[in-house]
Amino acid sequence: MVSAGLDTVPGNLIMCIAYLSSPHGQEIQRRAHEEIVKAYPGGDAWEKCLVEEKVPYITALVKETLRFWTVIPICLPRKSIRDIQWEQATIPAGTTFYMNAYAADYDSAHFKDPHSFLPERYLGNTSDGGGTPHLGYGAGSRMCIGSHLANRELYTAFLRLISAFEIKPSSDRRDWPILDALDCNAFKTSLTTEPKKFKVSFKARHLPQLEQWIAGSEDRTKDL
Repeated sequence: MVSAGLDTVPGNLIMCIAYLSSPHGQEIQRRAHEEIVKAYPGGDAWEKCLVEEKVPYITALVKETLRFWTVIPICLPRKSIRDIQWEQATIPAGTTFYMNAYAADYDSAHFKDPHSFLPERYLGNTSDGGGTPHLGYGAGSRMCIGSHLANRELYTAFLRLISAFEIKPSSDRRDWPILDALDCNAFKTSLTTEPKKFKVSFKARHLPQLEQWIAGSEDRTKDL
């Protein structure tokens, strides 16, 4: 577990930051910040997000990020151990299978408007939120063993980033990110998504508060 997620969690984190800099991302940031303030009127979200998950919209943002950017589009292979009957065909034992997680995450039979980034699809009683929410971690007995840890990492990162900053696009359009889930990959044949380079701007919402949060974090971890 020490080395798990070194290239998958960052891929999701980076691409969500990229999307938050977009025009629609500005709307998502506004709602997310409102929901954070509503859940933590005392302004203690920075610390408490480490031990609890009280903002459903941020949880939905994590899920939609994992669905929209399936950072391992074709999951690791599996080999069948016995013959499998599929309709009129027999798939022999020893056959190698690959799961197309990207295709599943963009299946319009399961997700309404799958090519749109919509955290709201995971809120309330929407049909998109039922069953398997996404295949970002694979599925079955060999799905990612660190999925719960990754969820908590992304939740904490998104909540803290949105609490502390407004994420704005670069003033130079040439530096804007590519947001398409496949075209954003710098290396088309890589196992995981490696986002192409882009630039965004981080504007502190309240600099004195941010400095206080950072100082507190440094003090709590000084002996680690």
